[in-house]
Amino acid sequence: MEPSTFIRELNAQLTYLFAFAQKINELDTVAAVCGEFRGAQDAGWSTMQTAHEVKAELTTATSRKGGLSLAEMRYVLCLYSHLAEAGGVYEGLLNTIQVAQLKPYNLWPFQDMVRVHKKSRAIIGPNANAMFRRLAEAADSIGMSKLACLLGETFRDDIRNGIAHADYILAHDGLRLRRRNGGVPILLPFEEVSDAIQRGDLFFELLQRFYGSVAMSFSPGRTVIGRFSDNFPMPWKVECRENGGLSISSSSPGPVTDSAYDRQQLINSRLDGRVVAAYIVTGNQAEPLLFNDIRDVGFEVLVVEVEGNERYIDLIRDIDKNALWDTQSSEQRSGGLLLLTPFGFRCIRTVNEFKDWLPKVAELEIVAGDGQ
Repeated sequence: MEPSTFIRELNAQLTYLFAFAQKINELDTVAAVCGEFRGAQDAGWSTMQTAHEVKAELTTATSRKGGLSLAEMRYVLCLYSHLAEAGGVYEGLLNTIQVAQLKPYNLWPFQDMVRVHKKSRAIIGPNANAMFRRLAEAADSIGMSKLACLLGETFRDDIRNGIAHADYILAHDGLRLRRRNGGVPILLPFEEVSDAIQRGDLFFELLQRFYGSVAMSFSPGRTVIGRFSDNFPMPWKVECRENGGLSISSSSPGPVTDSAYDRQQLINSRLDGRVVAAYIVTGNQAEPLLFNDIRDVGFEVLVVEVEGNERYIDLIRDIDKNALWDTQSSEQRSGGLLLLTPFGFRCIRTVNEFKDWLPKVAELEIVAGDGQ
């Protein structure tokens, strides 16, 4: 996929993901983007900071005029591989996706993928290939199929493996991946290598913009009633400070909720770990024709069948009673397909109505080096 196409499609999908996650649980979402918490920790021990420095170095290196020498290309590929392996950054993305899965914030979201060497007992963390497979699987599980596909294309496994294992040759005609331990050797022209570097570079920059946007929503600090991680719901004072640190605290002696929290919990429970659900009367085959169009936008719809018209009417009454509509328009409360997102219920007749309902995608202005 061309880098420009990739980054524009990714911008849309990340817009949807972060808007949905913030609506579902903005406390866990802001904790996710401020990431790599490990309890009491001195300054200077966050690998996220190093990843940001590497990103700046990569942008500088690939922006030089006149192309790169082979030595400079080797340096760029090492930086590219570092970004691919920056798990401290991607913990935040996994935790954000897991907000939609209704899982609590996790200090070590990749920890279940860690292996221990049988003899030396050395800790073996997941590599980039494994982390991005997990990210794609998690995105797929919440029904964001297009995001899952994009995450699968973010970093090229073959390039990262070749660089990490010194299993490559830089030549005049491109990057030769030798695959000395098995497999068919291949030659990647420098144009393909450049595209791969741009995708990784742009992905990292875009992700940091979304992280920053979420963090800045708590600057100045404010109080939110909600559930943080495994704690019970209560008022939390949250502030993202100028140095990038996150302060989150509460002095509540017990559970506290309000109407907004209770409403959102009803919506979350009906979504059941997905971001789009459709409620249809059993046997209705007309409305689901819209599912294919919604799939093209990037979503697999969770279908909830309601047995009979009477139960469907009861469902509508329950939606009215608990103010679960995401619209004041009477036309969008009847007819069409009854859909649910983290924002509430709405009746949709066409895919264009669905697109108009999605969070607005900001115009993308982002520039990366050409990598050549």
